[in-house]
Amino acid sequence: MMPFAFCTREKRWREFAEPVNGESTQFLQEFALKYNMVIISSILERDINHGETLWNTVVIIGNHGNIIDSLEYCSFLFKLGTSIEPIAFVDCNC
Repeated sequence: MMPFAFCTREKRWREFAEPVNGESTQFLQEFALKYNMVIISSILERDINHGETLWNTVVIIGNHGNIIDSLEYCSFLFKLGTSIEPIAFVDCNC
């Protein structure tokens, strides 16, 4: 769960990408349920439905351990053109 550490697209970091319902999210779901809390977390998503595209994604987990939503996001730095995110991620039409 290190969203900006992946902007270099180095293979060793890309190996940590996982589906939205992957290991990291499952861990957080258990945590949210146990402590009755909502968790919003960034993950590096590997979208297997779209050619294994990598997305900078946020997952919202409810206090019952359910995934409320997930969305690919672009930072304001991306819009200002001051980030190297365009090199690493596909524009998500934000």
